[in-house]
Order: sequence, then C-alpha cells, then structure tokens
Amino acid sequence: MTSVDANTGKTFATPRASAGAAPAERRSETARPAAVPSLLQMPRSGNLSFAAAVAPPLDRRLPVWESPVRHNQRRAPAVWLLGAHGGAGVSTLARMLAPAGDCGRRWPAGLAGESPYVVIVARETIEGLSRAHDLLRQFHCGLAGRNTVLLGLITSAHQGGRQPKPIRRYLEVIWDLVPESGRWRVEWQGDWPLTEIKDLPTWTPGDARPAKGADPLASVRSLGESLLDTIRSAAAPQHPAKGETR
Repeated sequence: MTSVDANTGKTFATPRASAGAAPAERRSETARPAAVPSLLQMPRSGNLSFAAAVAPPLDRRLPVWESPVRHNQRRAPAVWLLGAHGGAGVSTLARMLAPAGDCGRRWPAGLAGESPYVVIVARETIEGLSRAHDLLRQFHCGLAGRNTVLLGLITSAHQGGRQPKPIRRYLEVIWDLVPESGRWRVEWQGDWPLTEIKDLPTWTPGDARPAKGADPLASVRSLGESLLDTIRSAAAPQHPAKGETR
C-alpha cells in the first residue's frame, strides 16, 4: 500500500493498517453499526492517545446526517470528504477524484448501505488546522456518526513554497490523532483557483498516465490511488494475531 508524505507529497510504501470507527450511539440513528475495526486498536506513534482527546465545544462540532447523504453523482461515493471549514477545497477534490463525494459539512452516518468512510479536508492555515483538530477530537470522543470510519486527513497547501514553521508544528500535534496511513497533503496548485470547478479534470481508478507530455491529473493521481488502497485495507477482514483471541 502507498501513502502520501504529509510534508513532501511523495508516495512511499507503508504497512497495512486498520481503520475504523469509535462508535457512539445517537438516538436519532437507528441503523445497526457496521462491523469495522476500531481506530483505538491502532499503535500510537506520538505523545497523545485517542483516549486523551477532549471534546470540542458544541459550536465547534459538525452535525451528523440523520438520513443517507444526498448527492448528485451517478454512483454512490466510495469515500466522503468532510470539509473542516469553508474553503477547505472539498468541492475541488470531489470533482477531481471520481470515487469521492462531498458530504456537505455533516458527518455521514453510514446509513442505507452508503459508504462509512470519511476523510477530513482542511486548508493549511492555523484556523483551518484548528477546525480539523476539532473534528478529530469530535470523532475520537464518539460524537460523530455511529457507523463512521475515519480514514484520515487531507491538508491543502495555502501557498506555494515551504510549509511555514507554525503550520508544521501544529500538524505535529494533530497528526497524532490520525492513522499514519491516512495523512495526505496536496501541494499548492496555482491553476486551480483560475479554473472553474466544472472544467477541472477527473481522475477515475484505472486511468492510464499519458505516454507523452504533462499529466493533467498528476496533482491528484497518487492521492486517489492511496485513498483506494486505504479503503481496501479498512474493508479487509481483520484476523487476530497468532495466539490472540477476540
């Protein structure tokens, strides 16, 4: 499986890792929880722990869909993009990644057979990362959709050049609440703000790279492939280690 480095955007091989939901029952949701592996079982790599997450204030949380997410795509999305704030880049990525859908700034609840997989999207500003941090805490405190499987976080560069030091420092904090296989970064794309969303190209799984010339999907191709690998890993049956019982 490949992932995208949070700082360089380059792909690299990573061990297979499980992803799952921290279930929390909501009275408004009656669907039976999906059988998914728990993120809480994942090995820690930082100083924080999922159990130490503190719920954000009510006005910093996002609501949960009480019905299947409404979308206008011909096929139901394989993964939902959840914008941490306005201008995070969800509309652009949902257009350019065929398997992805915009869940309208609400947590999907995984109802009626829809995909339970969610990726948070945030712009690399202090406000953007702060909002993403809130949503990560909301999820790990069991306040997101009861069937939701959080795959990770996509951050989008706010400007060209090197990441500012305050952004790198903040990312070091919030990455601890994100699986290592689910840390993605989209470099600054100067052409995107100058292009209408309907005119942006779309990556579809299986699309071949052009034999000659520039690849118009170079900015999202590796991201799309990594997202699908992560979904496959999360959906694969989880077998206990030798000598371990469940």
